[in-house]
This record gives sequence, structure tokens and C-alpha cells, in this order.
Amino acid sequence: MADKQLTLVCVRHGQADHNVEGTTKVMQFTDEENPVLDTDLTDVGRKQAEMVAKRLTKQKFDCAISSDLKRAKDTANAVALENDSVETVEEWKVVRERRLGIFEGSYELCHAQLKVEEGIEDKELLTWRIPKGESLMDLSERINKFLHQLIKQAEILPSTNSSILVVSHGLFLKELHRVLSSFSDTGPLFGMADVYYPNTGVAQYSIWFDSDKEEILRTECQVYACGEHDK
Repeated sequence: MADKQLTLVCVRHGQADHNVEGTTKVMQFTDEENPVLDTDLTDVGRKQAEMVAKRLTKQKFDCAISSDLKRAKDTANAVALENDSVETVEEWKVVRERRLGIFEGSYELCHAQLKVEEGIEDKELLTWRIPKGESLMDLSERINKFLHQLIKQAEILPSTNSSILVVSHGLFLKELHRVLSSFSDTGPLFGMADVYYPNTGVAQYSIWFDSDKEEILRTECQVYACGEHDK
């Protein structure tokens, strides 16, 4: 068995148009069979992206990955501009936000759905899909595919302890935290799933994996949903 380690740094995108309650701006969607929100960063969101970029400016990354949605891409590109170790940002559709189907763009409906899900202790029961959307378990399955893809990526990088940046979305990153916690039996930062994940909030994990089987062995969380740079 060949044990290896990688460091995963996660960043939520900056504030986007749909994050602002009561906004009168037109919500933008992807042009596909099951559209998802693809809104732009607000002026505040662009400033937040600059601030998180400054926070990460001295952190070396062997690879940078972003969701293909505009708000995440623009946040990732802001980090790349300030960080000499990031030459390109790869776009991975697998780290998109959870698809909320016909509820997309409605704060009230999305909030109500997520509030109900928060009250269910056994998350594996959450298999109901909003029409044209993903259930929480669908998202969890997608996250496991992402982690498998992440390990493959770490395998081809020259560093023996790769550091990988991922810029994604709030619901994706909260569920990623829950999934990674299942590989850890220690650490106070696992068990903080209900903590608010602010725009450009940062998390950092250490992931040990079996490179032969491409399986995660254990995880640790050093930082979770931290927005200190935006104060």
C-alpha cells in the first residue's frame, strides 16, 4: 500500500447577484436541459475575491480548480492574479453548486427546502429531488466522484504532498465537509456542518489516501468556513 497526502484548500465564490436578497437584477441561468444559476459577482463579491486572493497570495498551489460557473471562475481568477504558483485554473463541472431545479432563483423556496433538510439527522434519508434538481444524496455521490478525480489529479502532480485549490459553492462545500468528516474520528472542526459558510470563506483539509486503490484513508480539517479576511 502506497500512502500519500494532499492538502485541499477550498474557497467559496464571492457574493453574486442571487446572494443579495431583494435584488431586482435579472437572474442568469446556464443554457442546458436542466439550467442552473450562473450569476455574476456583485461589486462586493469582486472586492471579496480580491481580499481572499491577498489572504492566499503566499500559499503555494500545485493545481487550481474551479467550478465552471461564472461566480466561481471569476473568484478563482482573482486568486490566480495574486498567486505566482497558479498559472492556470482548470474548470471542473463536477464542483458546481447543487442543482436546485425549479427552485433555482427563489430564495424563499430554496431556504425552505434546506431548512427542512437541516432538521433530518440521518442525511442518507434525503433522497427526494426537487423537480429537475439534485437531492442531497445526489450531491454526496457527485462529491465522492470529485474526490476520486482529485486523487487521480494528485497522482500526476510532481509534488509528493500536493496542495490543491478548489473554488466552488456554499452547498457543495458544506456537503464536502460532511463527506470528509466520515474519514476522521478526531478534530473539533469536523462536526461544524451547521456553521455559516460566508462568501469567499476558506477551508483547509489534509487528506491521506492509498494511491494503489485510490481510496481515502483519513482526513483532518485545519480551517473551516473562515471569512476573517473579509472583516
